[in-house]
Amino acid sequence: MIAVLHVLYGAGLTVGASLALGSLLLGGLRDEFRRIEWAAFAFLTGAAGLSFLTCLLGALHWIRRGVLQAVAVGLISAAVWRSRRRSQREPLPPAPRLWQMLFWIVFAGYGFLYFFHALAPEASPDGSAYHLEIVGEYARAHGLVPIPTNMYASLSQGMEMLFLFAFVFGRHSAAALVHFSFLLALPWLLFCYGRRFGHAGAGAFAGIAVFACPLAGIDGVSAYNDVALTATAFGLFYILEIWRQSGNCRLIPLAGLLAGFCYALKYTGAFMIPLALGYVAWRAGSRRWRDMLAFSIPAAMLVAPWLVKNWLWVGNPLAPFFNAWFPNPFIHISFEISYRASMARMQDGSSRWAGLWDVLTSGRESQGAIGPLFLLAPLALLAVRRGEVLWLLSAAALLPGYVSNFGGRFLLPLLPFVSLAIGIALERWSGILAVLAAVHATISLPGMLPKYLHPYAWKLDWPPYAAALRRIPEDVYLSQRLETYPVARRLDAELPGTQMIYAISNVPQAYTRHRILVGYQSAFNEKLREFLLAGIEPAQNALREYRYRFPASEVRKLRLVQTAPRNPGEWSVTELRVWRGGTEAPRQPAWRINARPNPWDVQLAFDNSYVTRWCTREPVAPGMWLELDMGRPERVDMVTVEAAPGQPVSLRLDGQTAGGSWLTLARQPEEAPLRPVTGRRRAAMHEFKVRGVNYILVSDAEPLAEDLYRYAKYWGIREVIEMGGMRLYHVE
Repeated sequence: MIAVLHVLYGAGLTVGASLALGSLLLGGLRDEFRRIEWAAFAFLTGAAGLSFLTCLLGALHWIRRGVLQAVAVGLISAAVWRSRRRSQREPLPPAPRLWQMLFWIVFAGYGFLYFFHALAPEASPDGSAYHLEIVGEYARAHGLVPIPTNMYASLSQGMEMLFLFAFVFGRHSAAALVHFSFLLALPWLLFCYGRRFGHAGAGAFAGIAVFACPLAGIDGVSAYNDVALTATAFGLFYILEIWRQSGNCRLIPLAGLLAGFCYALKYTGAFMIPLALGYVAWRAGSRRWRDMLAFSIPAAMLVAPWLVKNWLWVGNPLAPFFNAWFPNPFIHISFEISYRASMARMQDGSSRWAGLWDVLTSGRESQGAIGPLFLLAPLALLAVRRGEVLWLLSAAALLPGYVSNFGGRFLLPLLPFVSLAIGIALERWSGILAVLAAVHATISLPGMLPKYLHPYAWKLDWPPYAAALRRIPEDVYLSQRLETYPVARRLDAELPGTQMIYAISNVPQAYTRHRILVGYQSAFNEKLREFLLAGIEPAQNALREYRYRFPASEVRKLRLVQTAPRNPGEWSVTELRVWRGGTEAPRQPAWRINARPNPWDVQLAFDNSYVTRWCTREPVAPGMWLELDMGRPERVDMVTVEAAPGQPVSLRLDGQTAGGSWLTLARQPEEAPLRPVTGRRRAAMHEFKVRGVNYILVSDAEPLAEDLYRYAKYWGIREVIEMGGMRLYHVE
C-alpha cells in the first residue's frame, strides 16, 4: 500500500502543481472562463508552464525531491492564497438531462476502469521503453544529460518533463497517471465547448466518442504523449474560439503557450503553431502585429529549449529528422530515409485507404483501433455549410500527423474535431445521436473489444485491480506482462555501475539503470550491429580488392571521387591503402584524412580492420569523395581499395601535385579477390571494447545467437547470465 501512496503522491503533486500554476496564469481572466472551463484550462496551461519550469530545473541539474516538492508547494500555496479573492464564476449553460446522464455514466464508468489501468505497473510498449528510459536517465543524473545512443532522446520532451516531475516521487506508474489526467480533461473540454457555443448534445457526444475510443483509452493510461497532444491541440482551438467571441487580447498569450506546448509534446504538434498564428493574424484586424507577437513569444519559449538542446548536443535542432539539412555523426541520413519510408506504410504494404480501414475497425497493422463509430465521419459533410462545422473539419484536415505515420495514435488529435462535427451535423436527431454514443461506449468496453478487433491490436483488458493496488507484487505483474522484464532486473542485480549493453533482443529499457543500445536507434548502435554481422562473414566472401595502377607520381593528396549518377544505394570503403614499388606505404601520424559526406567515420577506412568501413550513409551522388592528405609530396604508383562488390558507383582516382593542381591518376581499377583474412570475430569485439561497450544481450531465437554461443572463444566473449532464453555475454 505504501508503494501505491508514493505513486498517487507523485502524480497528484504534478497535477496539483499544474493546476496551481495554471490558475495563476489565468488570474487576470476570471471573467472569460466559466466554472468547469477554468479548471480544464488551468490544468492545460499549468501543465505547459510546469513542463517548461521542469526543463529549466533539469538544465540546472536541480531535479531533486526537495527542490520539486518546494516548487509544487510554493505554486499550490500561491494559488490557494490568490483564490481567496476570486469571485464566483458564471456557470456554463446547462445540457439536456439525457445528455448529462449519458455523459456522466460513461465518464464515471470509463474513468474508473482507466484509473486502475493507469495505477497498475507501467507495461506499455513505448512507456516501458524509451519514454521512461529517458526519464529514468534524467532522474538518476538529477537533470538533463546527452543520450546520443537513442534517437528518441532528441524528440521534444514536454511530456517527459511532466513524467520526470512525477517519476522522482512515484516512479513509472506516477508518470502514466499524469498522462491519464489529460485523458480525463479531454471529454470535459469537449462537453464544455458544446455547452458554451450552443451545441451541448454535440459536445457530450464528442466527449463520449473520444473518451470511450479504444485507442485513446489505452494510450491515455500509458506513459505516452498522444492524448496529451490531443487535449492540448483542442484546448488551443477552444481558447481561440473564446478569443474570437470575446475579443479579449489577453487570451492570445495563453493560446501561444498551448501552441508551443503542442510542439513540446510531440513533433507533429508543431503544425499547430503556424495554423494558430495564421488564424490570429486573420482575425486580429488592426492589432495584427501586436497580437502575433503576443502569441509568438510564449510559443517560442516552449519550443526553444528543445531546439537549443538538440543543437548543442546533436548538431541538429530538428533531430532525429532533417539530418540532410544538419549533417551530424549521431543519426545517419540513410537511416532517416528508411525510417520515414517504414513509418509511412503498413507492414504488409497495404494502401493508405486500407490502413485507414484497419485503424477504424481492426487495429492489427495500425497498433490499435479508434472504433467503427468514426466510419460516420463523412456525415459531418451534411452540415459543412455551417461555419463551425467547416472550421472544425478544416482544423482536422490541417493536422497532418497520419500522413507521415500509419500508426493509429497519430489520428487521435483529429478525433475531437471530427466527433464535434459529426455531433453538430446530427444534433437535430438527438435520439439517434444518443443511441450512437451509447452503442459506441458499449462496444468499446474491454469485454467487447475482442469480438471485433484483431487479437494483435493494442487494446485494454479488464483492469488489473490487484496489481494496481500492489496486492500482486509489481515484479510479478511486470514479469507476466513483459517477457524480458526479469532480465532487466537481473542486469541491475549483477552488473556493477552503469554499463552500455548492446541488445540484439528487446528488453524494457525503462526498468534498468544500464544503457541498452538498440541497433537502429543511433549511428553508434548501427555501427555496432555492422561489426557483429561483419564478424560472422569471411572477409574474402564479403569484400573485393580494387587496384588503381598508374605511373609513379609525386602527389601530396589522393582523392577517390564518385562520378556515377544519383542512386538510392550507398558507397562504402573498408580499407584504402597506398603503394609504391610493390610495398604498402606505412601510415604516418602526419597523414590527414577527410571525406564528403560523413567525415566523422573516415578513420574506419584507414584502421586496418576488416569489420569496419567508411560509408556515405546517404544515397550515392556525383562529387562524393574520400581523401588522403599525406602532408608532403610522396611518390606512389598504386592505390588499393577493399570494398564490397556491386556498389552503384563509378570511382576516379585523382592526385594533387606539390603545386596544388589536381590530375586524374586512374579511372578503371583492376578487380581481384581479397586475400584470406582471419580473426574477424575477435576484431569485431575489439571495436566494441574501444567504444566502451562491454556486454552483448541476445535471445536464443536470434539468428546470431548460435554463432555467439558456439564460437564464444573466437569472439572473445564469456557468458555471464542465462535467463529465460536470453544470454548476456561479457566482452573480454
